[in-house]
Amino acid sequence: MKKLTIFLLILVIMLVGCSSNDENSEDHKVNSATKEETEATTKKISTINGEIEIPTKVERLVVDAYLPTSLLLGVKPVGATQQDLENVHIQDQIDDIENTGESAIESILALKPDLIITAQADAESYEKLSKIAPTVVLPYETYRSVEEEVRGIAEILGKQAEGEAWLKMFAEKVSENREKLAEVLDPNETFSIFGAYSKDFYLYGDGIYRGGQAIYKQLQLKAPQNIQKELIETGETFKQVSYEVLPEYAGDYIFLDESNGAESNREDSLWKSMDAVKNNNVFYLDAKRFWPFDPIAVLAQVEEVTNMLIEKKKSEK
Repeated sequence: MKKLTIFLLILVIMLVGCSSNDENSEDHKVNSATKEETEATTKKISTINGEIEIPTKVERLVVDAYLPTSLLLGVKPVGATQQDLENVHIQDQIDDIENTGESAIESILALKPDLIITAQADAESYEKLSKIAPTVVLPYETYRSVEEEVRGIAEILGKQAEGEAWLKMFAEKVSENREKLAEVLDPNETFSIFGAYSKDFYLYGDGIYRGGQAIYKQLQLKAPQNIQKELIETGETFKQVSYEVLPEYAGDYIFLDESNGAESNREDSLWKSMDAVKNNNVFYLDAKRFWPFDPIAVLAQVEEVTNMLIEKKKSEK
């Protein structure tokens, strides 16, 4: 009887030990998997240059054309182009960001980036930059709206939560400005964006040029029928035209950009023939404020256009 008891006791101990080993083995597998996930330092993303591997946590970012978007996501680049740093809408956020000129290779190399985001799509530029660090090329007009750009860059930088929080704030502010305009504007009034650049003349749609996103996409101001059909509905962001046809595209209000030495003749008979001009409904855009097309700039333009129109309506009373 004693022998049987001893045998059963040994058997129980062995079974408990095996069970414990199995549990330890499973725990080890789970812990190993968790550790591997925690230690993952890179991820793969698809780009116009194929699939590339980038850091999951970017420490030293260099940007060309996407500085404001990285800033709103809480990622401060170590370097950015001269043009990016001249953006009037972010002057209070650019301390300690090195100027890389116009993407000078030597300047970028010295900053030892772990990721480069650039709008320069030419093969030669990509070859040089990709030898320094993983390089994501996002050509101009990759993103056609504020929402697309914020979400696109947020995914690259792993800042999706920050992106959605910023977009929520953005949507609320845009909605507030739409409501303000709804109180003073006739919903049938139309708005054109014209550009005089050197000796050429342009029309602009709802894209990245001259406040188009703010005016048409966000504030949802109504375009004249010709601009709606020829630009907005076709996805064209600008169109060069002759000066003589401008009246065909003129809305009740005109936003005019004059750049690169252009200066319209405000006494010209054709110019004065447009109702917007007759009614003093022409707004001359500040290029420094209306050329940028990043999300921060678009929000500022939404507010400025709203204020322009409200002040105009007040003056008419």
